[in-house]
Amino acid sequence: MRFGWLCALSLCACPPPPVLVADAAVEDAGVMVDAGTDGGQLLAPFDAGARPDGPLPGEVTVWQLDLAPGLIPKTGEAAIVIGPDGTLVVIDVGNSNHDDELRAAIRELNTTWLTVARGYRARAPLEVEWVLLTHFHADHVGGFEPLTSGAEAIVPTHGVVHRGFVDVGPAVNEADFEQVCLRLRGTFTAKNFGLCTAAPESPCVIGARSPATSCPGLTLGDLGSTDDDATGDPSFIDLGGGARLDLLGANGFMLQGRTPVAASAFGVTDVNEENARSVVGLVRHGAFRFLFAGDLSGSGVPTEPDLESFLVNSQPQVFGTLGIDVTHANHHARKTSSNSNYVQAAAPNDGRTRSVVGGINEAYVNSPHQETLDAWTAGGRLGAGRLFVTQRALAGATGAGLVEANGRVVVQTIEQGGGYWVQGQAAPSLRR
Repeated sequence: MRFGWLCALSLCACPPPPVLVADAAVEDAGVMVDAGTDGGQLLAPFDAGARPDGPLPGEVTVWQLDLAPGLIPKTGEAAIVIGPDGTLVVIDVGNSNHDDELRAAIRELNTTWLTVARGYRARAPLEVEWVLLTHFHADHVGGFEPLTSGAEAIVPTHGVVHRGFVDVGPAVNEADFEQVCLRLRGTFTAKNFGLCTAAPESPCVIGARSPATSCPGLTLGDLGSTDDDATGDPSFIDLGGGARLDLLGANGFMLQGRTPVAASAFGVTDVNEENARSVVGLVRHGAFRFLFAGDLSGSGVPTEPDLESFLVNSQPQVFGTLGIDVTHANHHARKTSSNSNYVQAAAPNDGRTRSVVGGINEAYVNSPHQETLDAWTAGGRLGAGRLFVTQRALAGATGAGLVEANGRVVVQTIEQGGGYWVQGQAAPSLRR
């Protein structure tokens, strides 16, 4: 098994004691880093093989899954957030040939790692609390129907969060959208958490656009409780142990304080206009921050709305002066995203250690784009950090700042979010 590693203390914390950290450029070797006010002082070598393979009780884990393209190549992305108490949030579900891989990862978590013997409550093999669909492109939602069907169906115990059945146009795959829409308006009606609304909402076919009028689902407080729905507090998913997943935006709306505000109007015909409607979320645990935004666009050229800058301007308190500890690279690290405003806000070039994670398979030709790799890594922007990708696609970028995991990428907090590590972990048994 081949490992690429990186660890660092959370940038927002008062510095706790140094933690073990491995340099992603060197296999089976590493360094100890004190990520205090000096921004990452190298202290001593250590054995990289000492890090655990699975989630830790009381900590947040993120698995960016490696989804193979299959015999008939299909793109696809999915991740799983594991809360301190074992709460599972599946973020996107890949394409229609990825349901088995999602099941395998969920079963591994529930039967191998999230066990009573390791300090969690007993869980069913395919139990998940939440599914979050960032947008309606096939590579993010195509697996929903097969994953939630048949004898081994995944049935979220709490809910399915999505941008809302609004602003639907020809950039959305009609068959995949119809399956998701019918399932959520049928079997999962009570668990259907559409964040944005229209009057009327779109039917489960590609037809009238049904423009969103607002996003009341962004101000429901704890989505797992109805007791605070009338308070107007920003929506979040409780991950247990003091951790949470905050919902910052959806469908071109971003929270500004407690109010969802719409970006300048844009269309529904181009694939990048659907990308711009992606749900934006922030995982928080202690001082640790992990930001994800699906395929959110940022180039600002025609049909590629600059929602990344709109997010940065809407959420100054999220980015602050220290940026984000680990950022999901929007749109599979393609050049439609990761614009200079977004990169500077998430990773100020101040010498501190940060990391970026990209969900890619070989069908995403040219991913990561060289422009995107350079944007994140040029001039040592990530400090000792790297851009970790599950796979590098055909003709994808190369460079010292890139770690190709050839498997899942794991983000793991330690000391209740006081620190974290990132690991690119080859897992050939999950590829087909």
